[in-house]
Order: sequence, then structure tokens, then C-alpha cells
Amino acid sequence: MCKGAGYLHPVIDGVVQYRQIFPCKAEGCLQSQIRGERSQIVQRQTFESFDDTIKGSHKAWKAAAALAYGEASFVWLLMYGRPGNGKTHLCNAMVTVLHDRGVEVRMVLAADLFSALREAIRDNRTDEILRGYKEIEYLIIDDYGVEYGSDWESSKFDELMTSRYSLARPTVLATNKELTQLPERIQSRFQDKDMSRAILNNAPDYRSRA
Repeated sequence: MCKGAGYLHPVIDGVVQYRQIFPCKAEGCLQSQIRGERSQIVQRQTFESFDDTIKGSHKAWKAAAALAYGEASFVWLLMYGRPGNGKTHLCNAMVTVLHDRGVEVRMVLAADLFSALREAIRDNRTDEILRGYKEIEYLIIDDYGVEYGSDWESSKFDELMTSRYSLARPTVLATNKELTQLPERIQSRFQDKDMSRAILNNAPDYRSRA
């Protein structure tokens, strides 16, 4: 149906909505290729395989699952806590569920996001790259840290978050930082009870236990 593009535009009342896209579900097309390219380890990182019985992890698991399955009363989610306690696992689990639901989603490491913005300066494509992150239906940013970037990069990140916040686009941020260590504007938006949740995952380090 997509003629190899990998995405389709919805049609509402006979009008093609070119600003909206969703992945083609045809076998062998983009969605199944994405699923096939993800590593076996990542594929095993599902909500079912996450051990939420470990003290301190259940709230994060519950919030991430609710948002991924479309059952949440919020659209912004911040998961914070010490390294290695399953935040990335939950992010990958969200991506799997959202892909299976046919929802447009992108997960990116914060360092890779900033790197892409820096590289785009050479070709004057920064606005184009940033627009892609602004307009994606679900955006999951993993491993965010306040140590990233120059003032310019910080301003671009703030521009991205401001755009998504103003349009109430579902956004997930995972960080090893404490809530009080994050920029005030980030703190404020994720503490907005009408559309956000800030969840502390204070489970121990899974990797060191393994």
C-alpha cells in the first residue's frame, strides 16, 4: 500500500492528512524491518520480562505501561533514578508496544540527539532535524543528562520540549539525574499534574545484581 515508502498518511473525510504518518504494517515493510533489526536483547526487554516485584520499580513499570497501551491520563512521563535499574528496559518495552499498536514512535539517546543537531549545522539542516523530533507522535529520549551540550544545544532542546509540551505530544524522558538536578523548565513541565508524571525508580542496579 505504501509503495515502499514505509509510512502511510491517514485520510479523514476524503482529505489526505500529509502532516500525519503511521508505519505500514505490510509484512516485510518498515515496521517488521524495524522489529527485525532490533537486537535480541532489546526484543527481550518487554513489560512482561521486567521484574516489577523488586522494591522501587513498580510505579515506573505501571506508568510506562499505561502510557504505551493508551490507558494513561497523562502524556508526558519522566522516569528518573540511579543507573542500571531498568529505565532503558521500560523505554524499549514502550517502543515494542507502540509499534505493535501501529503508533508512530521514535526512541533516541540524548547524546545521539545532540550529536545529530550538531552535525546538521554543516548542511543547514538543524531546523529540519528538529522538526522531525517535534512532529513525531511519540518521542522517547533515554539517558538524558544536564552535562550535555553548549548553550546553543540546550536552547534547541528547550525549543523541542516547548513545542511538544504546547501541543501535548506524548513524550518520555529517562535520566539518571535527580529531579532537582534538571533544568527548572524541565522540572516544571514534568510536574504538571494535568498532563505529566515524574516517577522515581529507586530500584537497585539490575546489572550489578546479574
